[in-house]
Amino acid sequence: MVQYLIRLDDLCQTSNLYKWERFFNLFDRYGIKPVIAAIPDNKDPKLTRCGSFNHNYWQLLRDLQKNEYAIAMHGFEHSYLNSNSGILKQNRRSEFAGLPLYLQERKIIEAVEIFDRENIKSDIFVAPAHSFDHNTLKALKKHSNISIISDGLLTSPYKRFGFKWIPVQLSEVTPKPNKTWTFNYHPETCSEKGFIKLKAFIYKHHKNFVSPAQLTFRPYSFWDNCYETYHIYTRLLRGLF
Repeated sequence: MVQYLIRLDDLCQTSNLYKWERFFNLFDRYGIKPVIAAIPDNKDPKLTRCGSFNHNYWQLLRDLQKNEYAIAMHGFEHSYLNSNSGILKQNRRSEFAGLPLYLQERKIIEAVEIFDRENIKSDIFVAPAHSFDHNTLKALKKHSNISIISDGLLTSPYKRFGFKWIPVQLSEVTPKPNKTWTFNYHPETCSEKGFIKLKAFIYKHHKNFVSPAQLTFRPYSFWDNCYETYHIYTRLLRGLF
């Protein structure tokens, strides 16, 4: 049996709401409950130019939360500070990986304070650019209620380092015969062609979509480590990160 999840990244106070609302309308039509990676205090200059300032940003998140969308904490400021690729070696930029523990703790504390102030309940963390390290996990464990990391390279949810992990493998919809797959979309940059492809896929496969609450998490195994290590070092050898 195959399971699909969908995650939308980079919702912030200057998002282009037209681009986001077409996703929300599509999901609501089929009862799909996505993960929404929301930025607590955006400082990314690329994202500040996407749309006009939304004074109702936090109410929007509360409404999505009420609609059973899973609101994830997408870093703190979405501001890249170095070229550290973190645990997964996905990208050469990071808001967290490589920073001292006390600085990462400060970021997590401030992000949590903002979400708490705005009554946003989140137990999922999404690292900008898929880049985080063991200090990030320590800070999350100490200063937040985060229990799920939305990231990883495997093909089924698992438990590791005291967290539940939901792997994120694909940037657009692709039919799969079995296992669990997360499609990671960025509404600000998703093309019309890409969105039409998503609509067609959901029309055909909407019964296979699940929410994070419906997942079963298994223990991380020796063979899982071998699989991830192989893929990480393959990327290193090919110079893809």
